Amino acid sequence: MTTTQIRPALDGLSGATHVPHSKPHMQRALLLSLLANAPSTIVNPAWSSEAESLFSSVREFGLDVTGQDSRSLQLTGVGKSVRPGSAKVSVVGSAFNFRAMAAVACLSPGETVLEGNAAMLKRPVTEYLSFIPELGGTLTDISDAGHLRTRIRGSSRLGGTATVDTQHSSQVLTSVLLIAPLAERPVRIRCTTAGAVGEGYIGLTESMMRRQGAGIERDGSSFVVHPSVYDAGVHELASDFTALSYLAGAVATAGHGSVTIDDYYPSELSSERDFLAVLDQLGIRTAYDPVERRLRIEKGDPTAKHIEIDGSNIPTVVPTLAAIAPFVEARVTLRNAGHVNHHKCRRVDVMIRELTRMGCRIGPSHGPDGRVDGFVTSGRQTPAGRVTLDSHGDHRIFLSLATAALGAAGPSAIGGAEHLHASFPDFLTSLNTLGAGVSPA
Repeated sequence: MTTTQIRPALDGLSGATHVPHSKPHMQRALLLSLLANAPSTIVNPAWSSEAESLFSSVREFGLDVTGQDSRSLQLTGVGKSVRPGSAKVSVVGSAFNFRAMAAVACLSPGETVLEGNAAMLKRPVTEYLSFIPELGGTLTDISDAGHLRTRIRGSSRLGGTATVDTQHSSQVLTSVLLIAPLAERPVRIRCTTAGAVGEGYIGLTESMMRRQGAGIERDGSSFVVHPSVYDAGVHELASDFTALSYLAGAVATAGHGSVTIDDYYPSELSSERDFLAVLDQLGIRTAYDPVERRLRIEKGDPTAKHIEIDGSNIPTVVPTLAAIAPFVEARVTLRNAGHVNHHKCRRVDVMIRELTRMGCRIGPSHGPDGRVDGFVTSGRQTPAGRVTLDSHGDHRIFLSLATAALGAAGPSAIGGAEHLHASFPDFLTSLNTLGAGVSPA
């Protein structure tokens, strides 16, 4: 494990840097490119370890690369004629990739074995794949102690009604929606909750599908998708607002300063809009220049003495908000984020525990069922730091803890920098560029 020392940003932060392009857009663009029996282009491809794993998987099912450079990726898909090129498709440690490829496997009349690593065994993955038999495929769990494995056989008569859990994740719904136009019969999807978590990501999936010709009807929490064909597509990827959150958090936790993000492309995600609105409440102001494509981040005053945040539509930035909250001149309460405890680790619990070890006063909030669903802080603090923190092998925990460490009284060491390739590989370089003190511990 790589341990990194983060020193307090006593002199503040200033300067310009970049953030990666959007991983959620990249994931959907790759899948839509596979499912379109026509050429597609991805502009500003967002490469991370999870995107590379998904890229390998969709190529196993027939996606062909016809051209590639640093700014674009030209692809040709196979439509519904997907066939795994080998008996086993590995998705390593990504739950999104596992769920998405499980859905794609439903289109293949042959047998597909999906394999994830041992860490995937601790996450709720296979229990949310009931849509496979409901739509006409077969699913067998063949996991062992070291791997999550499922055997899937699709159907040439795919269609019908599926019930999808939307209380804990939006990923299963996205996966079913993406393949539904290529089913032989209409696909009806019933969601388990009226208010799905991560609604912004569902909206992104719908938007990208409609642009390529999919016929979707939505009535509240139910969907009907009619058989159709995906047209050729050009996917120009937005910037990743979750990556942006760590730099916005650095401005919040450092004593003063301002940061400019160059080449920033806003997305249509409602989750991004909601997050920027929360930042404004917390006193972190953003101003975007659409001509220069620059986003400026500066620190101001909170809009109230007590800020209440709904985390249901902003799951990826909940750990960042936990890191920011102890450094805000207001009490902060975040709720409706219990689903974040189903991600790579129990992210809400871990952030509360590690921030407390750093010296922050932060505690859990609880939902009606008594389970942890967020956090509560008591106002502006200066935690002591001078501890070694555990990121639990989770890139978002590392990034969030590093954000908080900039505001501590003393340096903090954080283990797990080797996992940054999953989302923001250049984060530590960006911090140093802005004047932070980052070095190997």
